[in-house]
Amino acid sequence: MKRTGLFTIAGLLAISLWSCSPTEEKKETKTTLAAEATVDKPEDVEKTITDLEKQWTQAIVKKDVDTLDRILAKDFAGTSPTAHTYYRDNAIDDLKSGRYVVTSMDLDEISVNVYPGAAVAFTSQEEKSKYDGKDNSGHYHYTDVWIKRDGKWQAVASHGSRFDKPSPEELRKKK
Repeated sequence: MKRTGLFTIAGLLAISLWSCSPTEEKKETKTTLAAEATVDKPEDVEKTITDLEKQWTQAIVKKDVDTLDRILAKDFAGTSPTAHTYYRDNAIDDLKSGRYVVTSMDLDEISVNVYPGAAVAFTSQEEKSKYDGKDNSGHYHYTDVWIKRDGKWQAVASHGSRFDKPSPEELRKKK
């Protein structure tokens, strides 16, 4: 009885280990991603992502849908500073329709953390804009997640928050 139990446990263990082992396809994908991720030097990725962040803001101001189509991944999802979830198609449609109108978008800070095959950008910007006819101008901070797929970097996620700078009166009160 004990021996049968041990054989059963050993058999189940072998089956579970076998089922958890990666298939050739999974191994190939991991190898491909790892090889692709190690090609870029962190400083090169940082420069690339910084350039892409600038292109992204310029594309919004210019309503350059082709650039946005290239920069935003098909599975892109974001959270707006008003805590609404939006997707790639929503962002592009809002610009095309004139629902979101940006007069200026000036990046004043960009920093990038680099990981194998991924990067996270932290940006700060002053924006003059309207959404649905309502003034939306202000200072914003964004955290953007970038993934390298098929040799090109694309934004897959973004989270924005509004930063209201203190007025001169508020600064005097703090002193």
